[in-house]
Order: sequence, then structure tokens, then C-alpha cells
Amino acid sequence: MGGNIRSEREEYFEQLCITIDADEAHEQEGIEYFEAQLGEPDFDAAHWLDIALYYSPAVARGIVDMVDEDDRARSNIAAIIAENLDISYGDDECERFAEIIRFALANGVPIDFDVLLDGCERALDDLDHWADDETKAPLVALRDTLAQLQHEH
Repeated sequence: MGGNIRSEREEYFEQLCITIDADEAHEQEGIEYFEAQLGEPDFDAAHWLDIALYYSPAVARGIVDMVDEDDRARSNIAAIIAENLDISYGDDECERFAEIIRFALANGVPIDFDVLLDGCERALDDLDHWADDETKAPLVALRDTLAQLQHEH
């Protein structure tokens, strides 16, 4: 996620979130690890929130209230999702992305819908060269959901 150099703690948190999402660990473990990092040098709550949002919504639900408004405002989750739509465009993934966006909006995390919609269009353009309508359907549904959410917000 992103081009910046990540700390071992961030990488551990990411792996922990992936493990939690796979039901191989309890979300409390991720929440407690996040909480233990608060106030540590080089800790970026916005970036860690993005990791949780992307990899483990259960952890995100547990930590979002620990992330202050300024850090929530710096979330980059829309760009992270948009960057991954060219490789993550299945039914489950697109539905998950829609849920992440809804959760973010409900919890004071601003969403750049233009970035997300551009990501959908780029992914659909890439798929146009080889994919059938059934393959593109989840992305089309996500794009429609995003357009509706944008209109509501």
C-alpha cells in the first residue's frame, strides 16, 4: 500500500489484519496492537486506519474511534481501493469495497468519489479488451453504488 517505506510494525499490523480477516485470529488482537502503537514515534494513525479498512473491516470497526478527526481526514482509502480495482474486481471484492466505503463515510472518513470512480473506469477500460459482461458486472455495480453514494454525500 503506497510507495513509502513501511516499518516492521506496519507490516506486522498488515499481516495481522489479513490473518484476522481470514478468521485465523480474533480482531481484538489487531485492536490491541493498534492501541499499543498510539503515541509511538513514526506512528501514523491515518495510514494504520487505511491498513485496517482495506484488510480487516472488523479491526477498523474496533479502532476507528481511537483515530482523531484530523487523522481520519488524512485517510487515503479511496486511492488505495482505486489503485487495486484492476486486480480486485470480483463480486466479493467489489462488495467488500462498497462496504468499506459505507463504513468510512459513516465514521467520519472522507471519501474522494472522483478518485474511486476514475479507478472503476480505468479497470473497466482494461477489462474491455478481453472480459465479458459477466466479468465486468461487479465493477459496474460498484461504480453505480459509488455514484449513488456520491450523490447522497
